[in-house]
Amino acid sequence: MSSSSCMTSSTRNSKEYRSRFKEHLSICIPPPDHPVLGSRFSPESPPRLPARTISSWMNASTVRSSIPVHNETGSVDIRSISSPSVASTRKSRLGRLFFDIRTLVHDKGPDVPPVPEPPMSPWAPLHVEKRNCCHDCPCHAVTKKSSRWECIKRKVLIYALLLIILYLLGNTIALDTRVFGPQNTVQVASNSTSSPSGLSANAQQCLSQFTVNAPSDPSGYPCSTCLPTLQTVPSNFTDGTTQDSQNILNVIQFCGLRSIFETSDSSGQSTLQNGNWAQDIKFCAWSGVACDGSGKVASLSLTFPGVPSSLPNELGALSGLQSLSVIGNQAIPAGSLPGSFTSWTLLNTLHLESTAITSLPDSLFSVAKSLGTLTLVKNGQMGNSLPSSITSSSLQNLITNGQSLTNPLSQLSQSTSLQGSLKLLDLSSTSISGVIPSSISSLSSLAELHLDSNSLSTPLPDSFPASLQILTLSNNTGLTGTVQGSFCSLGNLQTCDVQNTGLSASTGCGVCQFSPAVSSSSPLPSAVPVATASA
Repeated sequence: MSSSSCMTSSTRNSKEYRSRFKEHLSICIPPPDHPVLGSRFSPESPPRLPARTISSWMNASTVRSSIPVHNETGSVDIRSISSPSVASTRKSRLGRLFFDIRTLVHDKGPDVPPVPEPPMSPWAPLHVEKRNCCHDCPCHAVTKKSSRWECIKRKVLIYALLLIILYLLGNTIALDTRVFGPQNTVQVASNSTSSPSGLSANAQQCLSQFTVNAPSDPSGYPCSTCLPTLQTVPSNFTDGTTQDSQNILNVIQFCGLRSIFETSDSSGQSTLQNGNWAQDIKFCAWSGVACDGSGKVASLSLTFPGVPSSLPNELGALSGLQSLSVIGNQAIPAGSLPGSFTSWTLLNTLHLESTAITSLPDSLFSVAKSLGTLTLVKNGQMGNSLPSSITSSSLQNLITNGQSLTNPLSQLSQSTSLQGSLKLLDLSSTSISGVIPSSISSLSSLAELHLDSNSLSTPLPDSFPASLQILTLSNNTGLTGTVQGSFCSLGNLQTCDVQNTGLSASTGCGVCQFSPAVSSSSPLPSAVPVATASA
């Protein structure tokens, strides 16, 4: 096969693009005398096709063949095509082989002989001096030194942090063991071994619980056991200035006041809670509570509904109490004063109003020798007599209103201690009867005398105390007659009310006010014997 008779696109474009699929891209135009293969399916070979004519197409030889023979059905009869001879087959194979060899050479390109590498001479041995790490580079000396100090600082901080954590952990474990350890019931007379500081183990435990737990849970503090325990601590210890002595004092005051909250009904507790009762351990800030400079409760004022059902015995823990005022609703508080009132040695003022307290202990004034004011108002269950120890007291003000009494005027005026101390005597609306004793003039310090709204009767005493400034005898219809002197001549008298009585004055009676004149149809009372008040 000649090179001009077989043209390929790869041959024409070998410099631009070479494809490996040359058998698909090649166009081989056989020569005019190329034998045509005949059909091998029939022994009879078809007749030779007419000679092909040469036509030029793109400067190449092409073969024009006659129209293939069609059978009656219109299909091409393959047997009509002559099969090529063996020689032509070999020739075609050789042409393809040469073509493949030629294209293979073009694909590989020109063979370039390898360039041998020039030989290299061996290097001379390196003489490197061994140096320590710290002297390798002076520029890094400062950096390495600072990093070493940073590492040391970091280690020191870690060790310090570990020590702090271990310290706090140890303290926490010790405190939990001390506070939440098993608690034994503490008796008032405790025989526990005392520590060198003077406090028993139970007392120290109570103080720890008050310091740690009570601020967050005031109602959970065990006052029932800790109060009697700490009350047995010697007074020489509690009078000290140490922190423990102050804490003991705080526990006693706190538990004494909390007992009021615990013995109140739901309405009373709600009212007390509004005043911060039992909400914290800062009892001096609770409503109705006032403390002195040492932290002791000095004044306590309770008003219904914030009152207990009865006065608890724990109130005796308030040994510094100077003023106690309780105003109920005539049903509560009930009972009597607690037996522990004997610790109220500093009590100066006692005010009981509208309570159901049955009586006052006879030893009240023997214990509360400093009691200066006693006010009893509308205590219907208290009885009709005053404590017998009142005659040994140094009362300055005695006020009893709205409750029945047996006439105590003789008893009071004959008391030598009261003769020099009593300044105010108010026995209004107590249903006392009888006469005003002549010994009333012995109360030399008396400035006010209120005996109105009773059942007093004549005769009037010969004299009244010269120090008297206010006198009220109104609403005693049993007082009748004409006053001739008596209290009319008192020089210090500023107020005198004898209205709504049967008394009258024939002449002027100073500042005294009498009722309007009695009508003529009524019999005139006989004159009331009076005498000029002694100086």
